[in-house]
Amino acid sequence: MIDSNEIKKIEETLEDVILGKFNVPKIELLYEGKDLVEIFVQKLINLNFQPKKVNEVNVEIGFRVPAFYIKDKTAYFGWVFWEIFTETKKRKLFGSAIKNQRGDWEIEITDKSDEVIFVNESKSIEIDLSTMAW
Repeated sequence: MIDSNEIKKIEETLEDVILGKFNVPKIELLYEGKDLVEIFVQKLINLNFQPKKVNEVNVEIGFRVPAFYIKDKTAYFGWVFWEIFTETKKRKLFGSAIKNQRGDWEIEITDKSDEVIFVNESKSIEIDLSTMAW
């Protein structure tokens, strides 16, 4: 059984992860067998991360917004942004901070997906498109 002091420490740590105080692109939401998904989701909502599908996210071309994707008791940090192929071909997607062996996003969720992510649209960051190696 986890006591209230441990729960408080866990909540503080999860909040620090969400706020980016640690460079943690992936976090297991289990502690001594306790499922922490509900606590993590509540912290996300309290910190202005809203549940949305990628196609619902308000992000301009040339910007990205922070997001978390939760699957199988694991939270993945990443960004929602527009991937630009040509002047006329582009797509909005969530790309995880974790990359695969080819250097692509380990997790990609496009605007065609029904998957829900937690996104903070108020934390928009400009991207220098001239340096992006899509």
